[in-house]
Amino acid sequence: MRSQSSHQHTDRRNKMQTATKTVAVLGNGIVGVAVAKGFASLGYQVIFGTRNPDSDKSKDALAAVPTARASSYADAAKAADLVFLALPWDGLAASLTLAGPANFAGKTVIDAVNPLLDFATGSPKLAVGFSDSAGELVQRLLPQAKVVKAFNTIVTTHMVQPKFSDGQPDMFIAGNDAGAKQEVSAILRDFGWRGAIDMGDITAARLIEPLAMLWISYAFQRQHWTHGFSLLGQAKV
Repeated sequence: MRSQSSHQHTDRRNKMQTATKTVAVLGNGIVGVAVAKGFASLGYQVIFGTRNPDSDKSKDALAAVPTARASSYADAAKAADLVFLALPWDGLAASLTLAGPANFAGKTVIDAVNPLLDFATGSPKLAVGFSDSAGELVQRLLPQAKVVKAFNTIVTTHMVQPKFSDGQPDMFIAGNDAGAKQEVSAILRDFGWRGAIDMGDITAARLIEPLAMLWISYAFQRQHWTHGFSLLGQAKV
């Protein structure tokens, strides 16, 4: 067995390594703030990427995450080692264009976007599906990035340290780069998830995004917004 001092040394080393990383959270709404808090708690340097770093919304986000700073989409993406997309579907393509695809080259990009229409009416539906997905769109818009679909099948308040009385949830992920998926899997575990279930390349977002619709449909039918998915009897890999 490893001694307590050995564990403490490993924890300190991991925190030091994390502290050297910068994450750009593109979007400063409730999703962006929630994940920014999670990253900040792990020692990441957080930059909110936004159209207007001086807006009241940006100031509110910075008040919620005091160690963070705000900048333009492009500056945030350029400065970051890791990028998290917390953007609305209807502004996704325009925001990534403003951010500059070259600024994402070689970086892991976590895509939490659900391509939803009519959410505010209580009758949401997918804008794309069956033969395409938001995840694939992001990968096309950022061809040199390593896009991983994740964090789209849970409510904002349970993205970090999800706690359910009957167990920990799992997160389904998809992406083309194995190393990027390993990185996102480690982040999920650090965020308190039981684990990540790798569904394959980015085309598997066509399955994961409709799974979010199942989550949303259950929520609207029962007015219950604190639930998550867990896969029992998982295959050993």
